[in-house]
Amino acid sequence: MIGVQIPRRDGRWTSRAASLAVFAGLVLASPAVAAKIEWPTKGAYETCLQDGAAAWLDKKAELIVANDEAARNTNDRDVAAFVIDLMRSCGDKAKPASEASDAAFTKFMARWREHVYELTRVIRATGGSD
Repeated sequence: MIGVQIPRRDGRWTSRAASLAVFAGLVLASPAVAAKIEWPTKGAYETCLQDGAAAWLDKKAELIVANDEAARNTNDRDVAAFVIDLMRSCGDKAKPASEASDAAFTKFMARWREHVYELTRVIRATGGSD
């Protein structure tokens, strides 16, 4: 894990241990689309992360199919902010958060483009999302 300084909405900075090196490295390194997150253990925290990621990925794919400019311009920095916010939110709601689950989640989200474009392909092929 790498300690990262994250800007908060109030302008202050907070330190968050996150696997951003893994996140950035796997964006280019992993060619396969993972169908699901491979959790080391599964509890309320992991369910929260999975549900949040699924909703975000579905919404992003739907917006891209609808030719939304902002969705098309999503970048790794935007996704990293989403990942950190979701991890923080799920950690507040469902304890305990685990480093192993955080690593599995960031590994999955590192391939966000692949997941989104697979979902857009499905939406276009079926005429709608699930």
